[in-house]
Amino acid sequence: MPAPNAIEKISDMASTRDQVAVIDLSDWLARTPEGDAVAMRLVDSFRKVGFVYVIGHGIAAEAVTAIFRASYRLFQQTPAQLDKVHYRHAGHYHGYVPKGVLAGTGSFHELYDCGMDIGDDYQGPGAYLSNMPNPWPEDLPGFRETVEGYQQLMRPLADELLAAIGVGLGLPRDFFQARSAIPHAQLRLLHYLPRPDAPDDALSVGRHSDYEAVTILAQDDVGGLQVRDPHGQWMDIKPIEGAFLINAGDMLVRWTNGTIPATPHRVRTPRERERYSVAFFYGTSYDVVMEPVLPPAHPVVERHEPVTGGEYLWQRFTEHGI
Repeated sequence: MPAPNAIEKISDMASTRDQVAVIDLSDWLARTPEGDAVAMRLVDSFRKVGFVYVIGHGIAAEAVTAIFRASYRLFQQTPAQLDKVHYRHAGHYHGYVPKGVLAGTGSFHELYDCGMDIGDDYQGPGAYLSNMPNPWPEDLPGFRETVEGYQQLMRPLADELLAAIGVGLGLPRDFFQARSAIPHAQLRLLHYLPRPDAPDDALSVGRHSDYEAVTILAQDDVGGLQVRDPHGQWMDIKPIEGAFLINAGDMLVRWTNGTIPATPHRVRTPRERERYSVAFFYGTSYDVVMEPVLPPAHPVVERHEPVTGGEYLWQRFTEHGI
């Protein structure tokens, strides 16, 4: 099974660290006087690349190890077992997605999506996504508890990241949290299958940006994620021990009027070893109207019309799929 904690050390990351910052959240989370400086560094890093590593995030290594173990157990099941949690049983957007289903990629990976139970009774635009059930595997004891436990850890971290982004932009600390009471919160377990004969340019996931506000990514030590740098070149993003990789999504682009970009990224196909990663996607509320709160970041910037989070997400999911 994967070893999520046996990851390349920060000291070995010179080429990547030139572009993607490593930021310690400890002062921000502890509410020290240095916390605002952390928020400023976070926003500065997002402005430059759209990605940042965070350490000092308060998530125990045991929780990360547990979610990787759960993912490994899931994807080791037989095709018949996996078919029981196939996404067709849950209204298309939750459940198991076999390799070859997603368009526009190398299609050599499989995934499992599940939403987070927010405990709301939202019935507006996008409610189909908000209220969709999760198909849980019946023959994996403890799987659901591990996944839901991990989600419960990720949501507060996502709220803290958005709060820091708000402060770094000069907004009130609770600006985004006040607009995240009914968030789109989705966990994705990913399994990339190796191809020994894969050419250098083979991709398991093609170029894309994420729909939501922030994504919190945990990775094993295989690597393969690539991010387009400010010069238009693709750079390899190697995992860092104990760190989460955070990227801004399209919702933040709308909120910040392009000040924070949703940087395109992709995943190369592994040749020798399978790759596992865990992504937590977090967006502002379904029922809140998203309107730019900052002036345009560039003289010529796409105009973002006001739209609720639910309307926006439903449009993106129905246009582009899972």
